[in-house]
Amino acid sequence: MEHNFEQAWLLALEERFGVQAKIGQLAMDNRPRMLVYYFEDFPAKDMTTAVTAGLSNANHPNWKHGKPELCFALHTKDPGWGSAAAYIAQSFFNDSPFNYQASFKIDQPMSKDSAMNACFVYRPQFMNEEQVKFELPDRTIFLAGLFPMYDEEVPMYETKGIEEFWNTPGFDAYNPRRASIVPKG
Repeated sequence: MEHNFEQAWLLALEERFGVQAKIGQLAMDNRPRMLVYYFEDFPAKDMTTAVTAGLSNANHPNWKHGKPELCFALHTKDPGWGSAAAYIAQSFFNDSPFNYQASFKIDQPMSKDSAMNACFVYRPQFMNEEQVKFELPDRTIFLAGLFPMYDEEVPMYETKGIEEFWNTPGFDAYNPRRASIVPKG
């Protein structure tokens, strides 16, 4: 059953994205199995999109019309972002609904190419509201985008809200090496 889902999800993503994926896996003791599908040069040249496969095996009472899988789409070649998405999915498996605007922090940087260790959830910007919905034989999945930020940006994000944070000068949703947008004080 698990293998059938993973294969159906991979095929649905490859068909929607028009790009073949490379497959990685994150193994953590006593955590659910989590694969990561890496799409290189997608949605644009020199970008990598990393998508989880396994979060939708969780259950949460808020999930009425479908379940999430997570993705980072960034100007990077570092696979650490996919591992970070899988780690977040495993760490909050069955505990978080991964609603848009939720934020998450981890104890270490999410990748080797960035000091960012936090992120928020929102619709992947390269997809519209209809494109994020995937009907698989055994479940409906909504692809949820993860957008990296620095630990010190989380209070600003939670205070301002997504729209004002997104429009703050210096914020770049696709640049994992951007400077912090929190004023030094």
